[in-house]
Amino acid sequence: MAMGQQAGTAPLDEAAARRAGPGRALAADAGRIVTCALDMAERFHRKGRLLTFGDGAAAADAGHLAVEFTHPVIVGKRALPAISLANDAAAVSGIAAASGYDSVFATQLRLLGRPEDIAVGFLTGDRCGSVRAALAAARDLGMLTVALTASTPAASIPGANPLTAGTPTASILTAGPLTAGVPSGGAEETAPGGSDDDGVGGLEIDHVLPARTGDPRVAREIHVTIYHVLWELVHVFYEDPVFSLTPAACHDDGGCVTCADTAVPVRVTEVRDGGLAVVDTGSGTEEISVALVEARVGDVVLVHAKEAIAVLGGDGA
Repeated sequence: MAMGQQAGTAPLDEAAARRAGPGRALAADAGRIVTCALDMAERFHRKGRLLTFGDGAAAADAGHLAVEFTHPVIVGKRALPAISLANDAAAVSGIAAASGYDSVFATQLRLLGRPEDIAVGFLTGDRCGSVRAALAAARDLGMLTVALTASTPAASIPGANPLTAGTPTASILTAGPLTAGVPSGGAEETAPGGSDDDGVGGLEIDHVLPARTGDPRVAREIHVTIYHVLWELVHVFYEDPVFSLTPAACHDDGGCVTCADTAVPVRVTEVRDGGLAVVDTGSGTEEISVALVEARVGDVVLVHAKEAIAVLGGDGA
């Protein structure tokens, strides 16, 4: 009976062992996450937006991360503007058909991105050409660049992609000075057969947040933990008195009407360069993004988390 119980718990013990090393490595990388969250909060205070992207299963993580910021689960937390580029099936399929899949996110970034924005890409394998291209495009635009990475998957790891198992793979990221002085993790923190390299061969990234494992399932679990911690810390820094709690472009006395996690109708009074507009909220004027809609002066637009999501009508319609 005892032997049967031991045999029954063996898979659980093995699963826990695979996660122990990467979990400890994540704790050792706490400083990276804190620094990244601080820089992200600063960008949000500059009216920046979060643009996320990822291939395959990581596309779901990109969407999850964007939703965390636009629909806070904690009452009282401010909704912050975020868009998952992977969620736009029309854009992804259209660009892929016209220019090839590797350009799907970079093309969207060049159309939507602004220097004050944040680009977060999920690099979970050596075939993430579209994510690499997007991070390079974001860097060219002056955006804050963040990469959530994983070690090169090993073919021997159970559950690794059977379509790519046994295929030679390249290391994922080279962060240059960002990796200086940071523990590489060693054998304990990297799944057997996986690489603990967390850089992208010459691609400059502001913040690299690695899952130090070659097991793709564990890597996703680490990434989920990382971006939930990021969300929490961004709000901690965003609400810190060091920062202005009300964006400079908001001139009303009742707080930021268009920042809320509630869609509100407002009238456009001025259209500015860079996909921005000034709107009348009824109690003052605020600056919002109109990058996703074709708004003109006089239009009434529906705004959620500083982003116009629909034109309801008005003088400009």
